[in-house]
Amino acid sequence: MASCSGTPPPATATPVSDPVLPTTLPNGKVEVVVKSRYAVGDTIRATVRLIPTTGTLRGPLDAYVQASGFHGTATVRHLPVEPVSANAGSPASMGLAWDMRDDSGQPVGSDDYSLVFTVIDDSGRGTTVGATLQVR
Repeated sequence: MASCSGTPPPATATPVSDPVLPTTLPNGKVEVVVKSRYAVGDTIRATVRLIPTTGTLRGPLDAYVQASGFHGTATVRHLPVEPVSANAGSPASMGLAWDMRDDSGQPVGSDDYSLVFTVIDDSGRGTTVGATLQVR
């Protein structure tokens, strides 16, 4: 037996996607995909996408994390990274991870941090790219 109660089915939540932070370059763009917020103690992961429209892009180079909260800015951690190269029509992406420790291995706490790195195009032009990481 079936009945019609007239009650609509429960609504399903719309999936929330991670923010994509684009930076326009002379020959393309870089996208950094981060989460809206990270929990203290979690490994922070971000995806970097190099999308050249002409020529090539190489990066991320010289990646680091800096604290950018109430205490001003200070470099917290230099990240070891194997840069990738991308050609026009063939984008490349890679992941970056930060274990929420500073360069001396000490854990860091709740603050606003910035992920900062450089991308170089085939003309040798370097562009600094940054993304805010909220850790609470």
